Amino acid sequence: MRKKKNNIWVIILCCIVAVQFIFIFSLLKKEKKPPVKVKKVKIAIVLDDWGYNLNHVNFLREVKYPITISVLPFLPYSREISEEAEKANQEVIVHLPLEPQNWRKVNLEKNVILTTMKKDEVLKILDNSFNSVPYAKGISNHMGSKATEDKKIMGVIFAELKKRKLYFLDSFVTPKTVCKELARSMNVKFAQRSIFLDNEADSEYINGQLMALLDHASKYGEAIGIGHDRILTLKVLKEFLPKINKNKYEVVFVSDLVR
Repeated sequence: MRKKKNNIWVIILCCIVAVQFIFIFSLLKKEKKPPVKVKKVKIAIVLDDWGYNLNHVNFLREVKYPITISVLPFLPYSREISEEAEKANQEVIVHLPLEPQNWRKVNLEKNVILTTMKKDEVLKILDNSFNSVPYAKGISNHMGSKATEDKKIMGVIFAELKKRKLYFLDSFVTPKTVCKELARSMNVKFAQRSIFLDNEADSEYINGQLMALLDHASKYGEAIGIGHDRILTLKVLKEFLPKINKNKYEVVFVSDLVR
């Protein structure tokens, strides 16, 4: 009788062990779920006013992040800067001089597009600008507080951009800009500046603006910051960009953010 009881307990223990083994084996065999990909917020850095000189051309090769290089046309080094940026796998756009308010009181660049110009004059300047700045993926406005409020003149520019399959970056120098709505109605690729980075020549200020750029991107999913071809701005960028949290932020070209 005692032997039978012992046999029963042995059978029960064997069953428990078997169940545990099957349970553990099923856990081991179960496929691991792939890690959930967190969508990164995107920032684009634009540097305006290249073309006056070659003082900072090494920056194009040294910086290890995508930078959109905005080159003024018709300057002594416009073409060379564009070519160097292309070699360094950076994005080039034309920093197109457009009419500001009270333009007669301002020192203007060559071949500024004015709101009084005829269509043929505008198209000629545009064509020559693209010849001066090869590899351009789009245009941003240099000045242009008056022109970017003018649907007629911007319509001529946008029609040409659409024809060439290029984008327009609104530097957003006036709250009365018509560019966003006009680009939408004409189905033109478009982006708009979020933050100016270096209105003050102070490293602490520039760092603060870069932090504001990250905050803006965190809030809206993306942001575009505009700085300039200046030694202090470039120095701060070279120090700041490697410190960005790569798990949260992604540095991209403006072309990655156009709508």
